[in-house]
Amino acid sequence: MNTIIRIYKRDIRRILKNSVLLIITAGLIIIPALYAWISINANWDPYGNTKNLLVAVVNNDKGTQIKNTHVNFGAEIIEKLRKNQSIGWTFVDQEEAKRGVQYGKYYASIIISEDFSSDLLSILTQDQPHKAKLIYSVNEKVNAITPKITKSGLTSLQNEIVTSFTQEVTNTVLLYLDAYGEEFEQFKDKMDNMLSQTGELESILPDMGKKINLASQLSSDIHQSVQNIQKSIPVMTNMLNQYTEMAKANNNYISRLNGQMKDISRVINTNLTNAQAKTDNAVAGLKNVNSTIITGDQVSGQDIQWVSDKLQDALTILTNNVYVLKSMDNVLNSNILSGFIDDQQGMITKLQQGVENLKLLTHEINLGQKISTDTVNDMIQSLGNVSKLLNGAEKTFNNNISPVINNFSENLMATSDNSLLLFQNAKDNLPLMSSILQDTEIATGLGSTQLKKVNDRFPAVQQDLQNAISKVKNLNNNGRLNSLMDLLRKDPQAVSNFLSNPIELQQERIYPFPNYGSAMTPFYTTLALWVSAIVLLSLLSVKVDPFENGAEIQAKEQFFGRFLTFATIAIVQALVVSAGNLFLLKAYAVSPVIFLLFSVYTGIIFNMIVYTLVSILGNVGKALALIIMVLQVSASGGTFPVQLTPRFFQNISPMLPFTYAIGGMREAQGGIIWSILMKNAAMLSVFFFISMILAIFFKEKVNKIMERFINKAKVSGLIGD
Repeated sequence: MNTIIRIYKRDIRRILKNSVLLIITAGLIIIPALYAWISINANWDPYGNTKNLLVAVVNNDKGTQIKNTHVNFGAEIIEKLRKNQSIGWTFVDQEEAKRGVQYGKYYASIIISEDFSSDLLSILTQDQPHKAKLIYSVNEKVNAITPKITKSGLTSLQNEIVTSFTQEVTNTVLLYLDAYGEEFEQFKDKMDNMLSQTGELESILPDMGKKINLASQLSSDIHQSVQNIQKSIPVMTNMLNQYTEMAKANNNYISRLNGQMKDISRVINTNLTNAQAKTDNAVAGLKNVNSTIITGDQVSGQDIQWVSDKLQDALTILTNNVYVLKSMDNVLNSNILSGFIDDQQGMITKLQQGVENLKLLTHEINLGQKISTDTVNDMIQSLGNVSKLLNGAEKTFNNNISPVINNFSENLMATSDNSLLLFQNAKDNLPLMSSILQDTEIATGLGSTQLKKVNDRFPAVQQDLQNAISKVKNLNNNGRLNSLMDLLRKDPQAVSNFLSNPIELQQERIYPFPNYGSAMTPFYTTLALWVSAIVLLSLLSVKVDPFENGAEIQAKEQFFGRFLTFATIAIVQALVVSAGNLFLLKAYAVSPVIFLLFSVYTGIIFNMIVYTLVSILGNVGKALALIIMVLQVSASGGTFPVQLTPRFFQNISPMLPFTYAIGGMREAQGGIIWSILMKNAAMLSVFFFISMILAIFFKEKVNKIMERFINKAKVSGLIGD
């Protein structure tokens, strides 16, 4: 032990007394730190400057007409992008966009097609809707990362368009219904007034009938009887005029409502088709995932997310359908429709389960676990069944549900038509009765005969009026008109906002990092400490000179004595790098003291590893240290999750010291879970002791073997000491 301490003290004295060696040592301390600081600072907030990425946007959309309203989604997109500062959106014509992307002026371009609005709203206007298109062009030659960033911006834009479209379509339908709802509310007031007066009319009819019958029997008092009857006729005529006008207004309204119910029916049918298409896309995506697993390649989280997005789209579509169908069921009160809604709810439950299963798959991928093909096959089968159910639901809707909806509106129409006809017939018969009575009053001698004619004709008039009143009452039977008004009078804006975005994402940041530079600090600090160990072992010798008194120094004493020197320099290097990160760059750290201590600990471990390699293998050890560094950069998960790398790097990741060094520093920065921190520290110590054991037992033997190889190589004149 004394010899080890003597070697260490002699090395320190030599460094302090030799100005050149002192400058070299200072350089060995500063240069790796500069590497870390520059790299971290350069990556401090790269995604905060994406507004400098120029993306050309071209709007060729001509717009379209829907319900006498001009709609231009392309113009709305442009307005949204003008307010969006996440990317440098530049608005140009098509020729400029094409040339700009080709020559690198713009990283990408987005062209909104001429028929964008009409295609987007074709779901409401055509039996076979067309998908609206955004033409995205990107120059991938300019930069490797830029296409990913611009594609992310495009995806966000696409999601905004889908949300806006869903909101616009729903709002358009509901506004259209709401307009009729206002008319309906006025009509409903008149209808209630009409119904309140039917009692008066019904009481007049029997009384009038009695008077006519009595008059026909009492011909001696014909004159007085005729006058009594004639007094009742104007009252009835006035009421019939009011009822006839109300019935006409009712008829016009229900005629328009009939057309709207058919429009809603068509939208629901199209939604079922789209939901099935989204589900089929998800199944196809899962089949691709299965193929990836079978070939042995790694499934990425993006693949799973794509499938999840398709299922979420299908969920939103079916949720919209169920919302409308439930409102209609309150009006129709149909067992068939209620059963259909229950089936739709069952499909929604299965799709929700699919989304949850995909979340579990994503979690397994993030943990580096292997995904089972059986699990994916089960999901494929389950979603395939949902697709079949959706196909059956579409047929059921067309064959069973749509006729129920159409029959309801047509029955309303028929009832309204009959009511109008009956009121009109009754109204037409009253003038004839009045004429007969006038003739009767003039020719009293014939009064008995004429009154008999009135008495014979009046039951038919009375029956027509009773039937008309019954039809009017049936319109409000079981509160259906009230339920229909509830459907029509819902707030269009609130409902459309909900249907376009039914899920509110509440994000909770666990162990948050305030900026990208702080998040990258563990990786660049770890890399700098490894590089500093390689540079240190490249410039300073691992060989120990004998003492001046000629005392023998054993190989083990040489190894540990010189290691203390390297470890001292490594401690200073680690302190300079980590302190600079915290105090110069202001890198975020919950536990700065732990971060400093763990950096020092890591520096010592790395020096032991590299020192052992160089001490045993010489220049070959230096080359091996470089190779290990390259592997660790890719396999440690310092930049991208290791789960996104090929299987080889995932397999070697647990065997690399970078993995645990970065993990420990992240604990100190983001928030410490002591069990994880201690595990990382323990795993690093394993590398330390393995290196030390290799040096103790193999250094002398391997040195002799390597010396023979080096001497042979020196003969070529190309290999130095």
